[in-house]
Amino acid sequence: MKQLRKGLVPMALWLLLPACTFAQGLVDGFMRGQDKASFALTYSQEAFDTYYAGTTEIRNPNLGTITTQSVNLYATYGLAYDIDVIVAAPYIRTESSAGYWQKQEGLQDLSAALRWEAYDWKFDGVTVSWLFSIGYSLPLQKYVIDAPVAIGHGSRNIDGRTLLHIKAGAFFLTGQYGYIRRGAVDLDRVVNYYVPDQVNPNIGTKVNVPDVTDLIIRSGFSTRHFYVDGWVQKQTPYSQGTDIGPAIPYPTNAIGFTRAGANLYIPLVKTFGLTAGYSTTLSGRNVGKATRLSGGFVVGL
Repeated sequence: MKQLRKGLVPMALWLLLPACTFAQGLVDGFMRGQDKASFALTYSQEAFDTYYAGTTEIRNPNLGTITTQSVNLYATYGLAYDIDVIVAAPYIRTESSAGYWQKQEGLQDLSAALRWEAYDWKFDGVTVSWLFSIGYSLPLQKYVIDAPVAIGHGSRNIDGRTLLHIKAGAFFLTGQYGYIRRGAVDLDRVVNYYVPDQVNPNIGTKVNVPDVTDLIIRSGFSTRHFYVDGWVQKQTPYSQGTDIGPAIPYPTNAIGFTRAGANLYIPLVKTFGLTAGYSTTLSGRNVGKATRLSGGFVVGL
């Protein structure tokens, strides 16, 4: 049960959050362990009828309520006692209840990361770990990106993070900070404007998806009989972008938010257990004010 508590429970947490705009990072502070693998399959649904244009809350009768459903597959494997490889891929369906926007669905992005536990200090019953990770993601297919009803940004991204993980008995506290470098994307239309602080200017059909920084704090309890946590995530645009407006490409909008949520895991038999999660948007910029519910199962080998 020790390995179930340390590996299976935390690795499902990423899947309990939206795979598209709610991604709460691909990594956490719990290492899987050498030659040990875990798999999670979850379903989630989020919805919103209010969104932030810039930082102003707006309701649009031409959109109604936008609902997003996703099925997420997540796997992790311990290459060594201090190195894990993590892979995830979601299938997403999103649609609006009003207007002429077509439903979008399909495989979104393949994400992979290497997680390294660089240091591990133990003293007086407390364990402090310092970890680093590097990740990469790319679209699994060509999907619609320049619309309010879309399943993703369509960009190729590099995600670098550092984490500090503290554990004392059943209690744990994890803080992580990351930078996500997003690549340029091609639109189906010509755009003629220039954003001076971008690495590459927006020219013709090629535009930039603004980079972001990501701060996540999570705390909770991990025991043999259950796992529960609460978390807060703040994502902030690093590079200048646009705000939602007429004729503005959706991929160029600077996205930021503060979100909070909770997760629960209950082991049933040996290496099999059930997960559930909830999250909501507290504030944002160019995102939906969404609430999300998730559930699924986790298996370890």
